[in-house]
Order: sequence, then structure tokens, then C-alpha cells
Amino acid sequence: MNYAAHYSHLIARARGRVLVGYRERHHVLPSCMGGGNEPENLVALTAEEHYVAHQLLVRIHPDIPGLVHAAVWMAKQCTGNKAYGWLRRRHALAVSAARLGKQFSKEHLANMSAARRGRVLSPEHRANMSAALRGRALSPETRAKISTARIGRVFSPEHRAKLSAANIGRKHSAETRAKMSAAHKAHWAQRRAA
Repeated sequence: MNYAAHYSHLIARARGRVLVGYRERHHVLPSCMGGGNEPENLVALTAEEHYVAHQLLVRIHPDIPGLVHAAVWMAKQCTGNKAYGWLRRRHALAVSAARLGKQFSKEHLANMSAARRGRVLSPEHRANMSAALRGRALSPETRAKISTARIGRVFSPEHRAKLSAANIGRKHSAETRAKMSAAHKAHWAQRRAA
């Protein structure tokens, strides 16, 4: 069997799509073989595909200990890629549920902010985030919090110029214009009442 051809096909298919839902980041050229975190070396795979990718890498390069270690770690309690995928999705749900409503200290929030500062997201990552948030309805409480946070916010002249430049030539549908108008009227009525 040509394991390298199967691996190449798996990676090519991953590069040509946007995954929605649970996905895992995979280094095309593994870190233990000198691969870095450059966007062109990263692809999003399903959990099942990620499991198979590491099995193929071990078949292609059986003498590289890092690859064998990764494959063994992934297969610890699993009997194949379907079991691994199921376990990873269940784990992601459990971690998400454990973090729901958790309050972080100001120091912890500052550390998380500093870790993200200067990080540039790839166009693929931005598309994945956009697709995940599209159509998501916000609760009235969340909308009220966002509205309160925006009150009194002042933009710098540079930021205003960027916003203006981004909107030049942009056309909204009649329905969108009506929604925006209603939102602006409600906003200013609320501010006048306060």
C-alpha cells in the first residue's frame, strides 16, 4: 500500500475545505520532523482523519520516535479512528461544560489577553470562526450587556478613518437598512431616556 499517497490525498482534501464543528489542528510536517506552526503547515482535520493521519505517518516514517509516541498517545484507549473521534468529541463537550459560567481572576484574564496579543489568525481560521458564529442568536441579556459596554465608547480618528474606508461602496439590502434604522432609533431613544 502507498501510505505516502494516502497521506498526501488526506492533506490535499483538508486544505480544500472549511470544517464546521469539532476539528483538530494537524501539522502536515510534524513538529518532531522540523515542522513549524506556519499556516501552510497546519490543516484542520476531523478527529477520525487526525487519527488516520498519525497512523499513516508512522507507516511512512517508522523510525521517528516522536511520530510513534503521538500515534500511541492517540490510540491509548481507542480501538480505531471512530472510537478516537467519538472520545475526542465527548471530551470537548465535557471540557466546555466544565468551563461554562466559570469566572477567571483579573490576573488570569490578563495572562490570557497577553498570550493572544499580536497573534495573527490565518484566513482559514477566520472563515471557520465566522461559519461557527453565523446564525447564532444572542439572548436578550447578552444583547443588553453588549449595548451597555458600547455606551460612551470613543474611537480614535485613525480607527474612524479605517471604518469609513472599509464601508466605502458597501451596499445593504432594504431589509438590512430597515433593521439598522430601527436599531439606531431604539438606541438613541434609550440614550435620551437615560
